[in-house]
Amino acid sequence: MRRSRAWRWVTWLGLGAVMTLVVAALAACGGDDDESEAPATPGEASGSLRVVSNWTGAEGDAFAAVLDGFQEANPGVEIESEEIPFDQTQAQLAQQFAAGDPPDVSVALPGIVRQLAEQDQLMDLDDLWDEWIDDGSYTQALRDVAQAGVEGPTSSIYFKGNVNALIWYRTDELEALGGEVPETWDEFIDLLDRAAEEGIRPVAVGGADEWPLTQWTDSIILRVAGADAFNQLARGEIGWDDPRIVDSFEVFADLISNYFPPDALSASFVDETCSWADGKAAFTNQGAFVNLVAPAECDKSLQPGRDFTFFEMPKYDESAPDARFVSGDLFIGAKESENAEAAKALLAYLGSAEAQEIWAKRGGYIAPNAKVPPGAYPDVNDRKAAELWPKSDEVEAGYDLDDWIGGRVQSEYRGALQQFVREPDVDAFIAKMTEVDTRSSEG
Repeated sequence: MRRSRAWRWVTWLGLGAVMTLVVAALAACGGDDDESEAPATPGEASGSLRVVSNWTGAEGDAFAAVLDGFQEANPGVEIESEEIPFDQTQAQLAQQFAAGDPPDVSVALPGIVRQLAEQDQLMDLDDLWDEWIDDGSYTQALRDVAQAGVEGPTSSIYFKGNVNALIWYRTDELEALGGEVPETWDEFIDLLDRAAEEGIRPVAVGGADEWPLTQWTDSIILRVAGADAFNQLARGEIGWDDPRIVDSFEVFADLISNYFPPDALSASFVDETCSWADGKAAFTNQGAFVNLVAPAECDKSLQPGRDFTFFEMPKYDESAPDARFVSGDLFIGAKESENAEAAKALLAYLGSAEAQEIWAKRGGYIAPNAKVPPGAYPDVNDRKAAELWPKSDEVEAGYDLDDWIGGRVQSEYRGALQQFVREPDVDAFIAKMTEVDTRSSEG
């Protein structure tokens, strides 16, 4: 099914700049085709490839199955798969590229894609994207994300999508708390209060891993400040001291003070997911991947839809437009790969519906390729999450804030969030981030 330019994804583009990007992308595609390594014909790729990812456990098994599919079609390729912890991936990639020893193919986020593309370290993937846009596999909006805000060739592919700001609950727990899915912010807060009154931890957090805290902040900024302010902050057009951003952190401070558990920073994502799955917390605010992680890592008897499901975090202002918090994983190829033909063949495969359907069937995954059929998703939770993936220009969206910014600001932001959870002082947090992130004042 061909999809139009799906949705208003303005993480780094203002609406007026969208056409500028399209023109720039088309101009880049009009260059010398010889500069872009052609992927090998399926079955003809050979040699060895070093591939870096950051998935472990059930997600690691799912990605291994995807790679197995490539090797079955290309038996002449030997893949050395390397897993780097999520919070270390971008820094280690920067170090490996700087040392002249990059992996052939690697998972990446927009921040590191931008850095390496500006250094001319990445493969030109325009020919793949031109074909995907033409046949309706992807929208221009997704290409914009893969472009990572850099003029010139598109140098990453979109492999794994995700919808966030999903409040996961066990169906028996919600029934015990009244049985109603909240439709407004006030109803959501009332539900957290009821959990606390019943002696149940309202939320599981997992802040020892740092990144789960951004699940809360991004969700809240989008709901309090709105998509425009969120995306302006992401691309450095406004500072952290913008009143809309300050208001967002005031709301977050209230949630921390009233509902976060004492061990919010001492337990990991998996530990807290299992704590929630085991009934020790009423809710957890996470992405669609929980649908895979909870049964695989916590309790194999859990059945998605029957035993647990989710609702979207309600809007803070009922009159505000819907705004989806989305994220996802990109893949890049090293320009100086010694096996560039096979590397590009793998990238073409990872962007294909064939590869993405393998993981989609395992659950906890949203395929960004529009050719993956709805029937690939194994249960009601995954199908419901996939339906939330923005497809209309009437739906506003924001891509994961710190993953988009990347670099030192991302690292400082995560550290500042941990301090904010310890002591939710909004003025101190805003002052810290204004000092760290000077893009708005420099622009």
